Amino acid sequence: MNLIELFKLSFGALNERKVRSGLTVLMVVIGVALMTSLNGLGAGMDNFIDDQLGTLGANILIITPSDSGTAFGPPQETPETKLTSQTVQTIERVHGVEHVIPYYTGVVTMRSSGEEKTVTIRGMDMDKIDYIAPNAELESGSLVSTTDSVGMNLGYYIAYPSDLDKPFAKRGQSVTVEYTLVEMEGDREKLVVEKKSFQIKGIFNETGNMNLDNFAYISPAAANALFDKKGVYDGIYAITKDADDNEVVEERIRKIYGKNIGIISPKALAETIKDVMAQFTGFIGAVALVSMFVGAVGIITTLYTSVMERTREIGLLKAIGYSNRTILIMFLTESIAIGLLGVVLGLLAGAGGAYALVQFLMQSDPEAQSSSQSGATMSPVFRPTDVLEVFLLAFILSVIAGLYPAWRASRLSPITALRKE
Repeated sequence: MNLIELFKLSFGALNERKVRSGLTVLMVVIGVALMTSLNGLGAGMDNFIDDQLGTLGANILIITPSDSGTAFGPPQETPETKLTSQTVQTIERVHGVEHVIPYYTGVVTMRSSGEEKTVTIRGMDMDKIDYIAPNAELESGSLVSTTDSVGMNLGYYIAYPSDLDKPFAKRGQSVTVEYTLVEMEGDREKLVVEKKSFQIKGIFNETGNMNLDNFAYISPAAANALFDKKGVYDGIYAITKDADDNEVVEERIRKIYGKNIGIISPKALAETIKDVMAQFTGFIGAVALVSMFVGAVGIITTLYTSVMERTREIGLLKAIGYSNRTILIMFLTESIAIGLLGVVLGLLAGAGGAYALVQFLMQSDPEAQSSSQSGATMSPVFRPTDVLEVFLLAFILSVIAGLYPAWRASRLSPITALRKE
């Protein structure tokens, strides 16, 4: 009996017990689908983090003012370091720091040609934008100079929002921004609305960098005046010589300011996120592996029951000349058929499930939709090695699970089997 005939016979036997066989295949499918989805989502997340790090620049430390309080318990008096020109000069002198780029940030209402939208504006030296976003390029126009008090650069998705069928603003056009300040008048708070017009000097190409694509940029002096910052920066970019120097440079800055200043390393943050994701994926992967073993137990149960039900059939086959080896291979082929069917369906279900989950999250999370708009989307990645690993693991488990029932069937005595009622 050749291999094709054995497979036909095996599928025929499985077809006679559709419900039992279907449930056994489903056990395999669940385990394979879960592991496939996890591998695809994990690899996709790694790529997404690396892409975002690439658009920002790895050799960057983001310095922010310290928080004045604790997460639990009563507020504590902690010194707060205001980021001023003196802070900039101090950080410039830190060994390993090549460039220091302070910035102001504020959220405004921007109006253009009868349309309005909420926009984050950042005031910084635009001549150094390449250090922050290495792939930043202007679609048209020029960068705003440090002495320009009315010029503005727009991120791609500010100029071309997806919810409008026309550009929100074009190069050379004037836009009006409104910023609301809270001032104290005696012991009462007073809202003051500042209005100012800016001219669009240039528009950036789409980069995938969420900050650049969704921000508007003006000169530091214009931002300081608009947001009434009084020379106190919202943050400072410290550009190091190399990404590997980030940790050392951070320690040097900490020696000066202690915990009274916030320091964020995008590279370290990305590695931390990857570690957390790896631990979570490992935990869920263990659950998926248990599911695969449950599927293997299901195969053993199905085939063992099949052997008991087909005892007379096995005796008849042996009586007409079927060898023990042929009987063993026949039942082992049933196990392989269950495994192959479960693996193929599981791989397809896992891939489809991963894509469906990403789409569901995109539709239900406004922040994820905003990231998608800026080109920063996460897609599952199915590496051939991961797919092959899942395939082989499930297939080998299926074969091992079928060994004992197949061996038991092959060892049945034909006389005893024929006497079985």
